[in-house]
Amino acid sequence: MIWSGIVRHVTLGQRTFGSLTEPVKKFSELPSDMKAAYNFIFLAPDYYLKTKDADKETINKLSYDLYGSYAYRNGDAFKIELKNFKNDELIKTWDLPVEYLSKHHEVGTNDRLYPSKLMENRGVIVSCDERPGLIRLDSASNVVWHNKDFIFHHAVNFDAKGNAWICGAKHKNGSVAPSTVSVDGKKINYRDDLIVNVDAKTGKTLYSKSLTELFKENNLSELINRASVVEDPFHLNDVEPVVLQDSTYFNTGDVFMSFRHLSAIIQYRPSTEKVIKVIEGPFTYQHDVDILSPNTIALFNNNGLVKDNSNYENYDTYPKTNVQREIINSNILVYNFEEDTYNALYEKAFIDNKIYTGAEGLYDLLPNGDLFVEEQNSGILWVLNENGVVLKTTLKSDIEGYHYLPNWTSIYTNINF
Repeated sequence: MIWSGIVRHVTLGQRTFGSLTEPVKKFSELPSDMKAAYNFIFLAPDYYLKTKDADKETINKLSYDLYGSYAYRNGDAFKIELKNFKNDELIKTWDLPVEYLSKHHEVGTNDRLYPSKLMENRGVIVSCDERPGLIRLDSASNVVWHNKDFIFHHAVNFDAKGNAWICGAKHKNGSVAPSTVSVDGKKINYRDDLIVNVDAKTGKTLYSKSLTELFKENNLSELINRASVVEDPFHLNDVEPVVLQDSTYFNTGDVFMSFRHLSAIIQYRPSTEKVIKVIEGPFTYQHDVDILSPNTIALFNNNGLVKDNSNYENYDTYPKTNVQREIINSNILVYNFEEDTYNALYEKAFIDNKIYTGAEGLYDLLPNGDLFVEEQNSGILWVLNENGVVLKTTLKSDIEGYHYLPNWTSIYTNINF
């Protein structure tokens, strides 16, 4: 009782006990400090990554402005920031409160916003990943529009008209509404992704197409049978529209779609609903396909190990063999349509720095030839060229010893702000 009284007086500032005041206060706060430390260390949400010793030191040789917009969770709000990586100058921030999102769908502890794309008048578009929400904010973080037609996920890209192409899925009450497939006489629910086109000014859905229908209409159903995951055969992660002038190999308005679980890129023409080309090659679980020129595209090759998710009843009776993979790094592959060849960009820098992410990951080829890379799983942001590393950094978090998981950073070399 005496100790409780002392603690009460000290914490409320009602009485001091000389030189013992501060020690009493610190000691009384120990249980709450321990609880907070436990939560940070053992229960930190998935969007926090523990910073390894090797990644604590930043390399920054940037001689030019390099801007990035990204989002992260901070307490009861999602923060969206625009930063100049050259000098770490924070240029602008936006807030999207959890309270607002909770009115439209359940917000989980590890929910993420990505990517964030800058718009005119200091606005931004963000996707509530795996939730029914594509949202445009103005410069004061007010919601301009909120499209809840589909569950949106992965990349957002703009076409020649300024409208957004994004991956989607049908939903029921905020959860994916699955389709059904019969396998070996058993009905299995599977996820049928969509490609979606949204008017960036109004938020209205302009076009959507089921991938199951798209594949059937183009006689590609057998390709689905190769999927590494039956329940998620497509795993669409990028819809990249062609905004260049028409070329021998693609037209303005075509889209290139990246399918992780098919390890394939498909060129599709929405105007005719025809598949133009299926691209398979020396890559697995790839992401982020971009058009570089009238006869080349590039992609982020995760180089992940494709796993068969079948349930073998007697799996433990099979003999076990350890196999060491020869290739342990991701890379950026450039595909040349004319020559039907692949070329890796700055491969030595990827090997020397062991740059690898089994999931997600993106890149941006800058006008000067430098290469921005987001190594998603480790949370490291890189800029590389033929001389090696120009930038190596992380998004520092509010928890000591941790950094934020990067959420599909959008890169700009010039901004009109």
